[in-house]
Amino acid sequence: MTLSGGILLDGSGRVGSIVANRQFQFDGPPPQAGAIYAAGWSVTDDGKLAIGNTTTFYQCLSGNFYNLYDETLGEHCQPVYLNIVDLIKC
Repeated sequence: MTLSGGILLDGSGRVGSIVANRQFQFDGPPPQAGAIYAAGWSVTDDGKLAIGNTTTFYQCLSGNFYNLYDETLGEHCQPVYLNIVDLIKC
């Protein structure tokens, strides 16, 4: 992933966004129609991914896997923090 000017891109060039159902996903470009946030991403001083002023995301169980959201959807969700690390090619 890369972050430049508040825009988060994955390795395929898709835009990281919070979509209408509050899920964190990558689409496009452009981001999915109706996305709530497609810009405003940053890395905090302690290395966490943030959207706006929040660093708390929620992993919510969906069958046998988890989806990520920017707000909780209920008791099947737990808060998570996304730590940013530099990858070094060896």
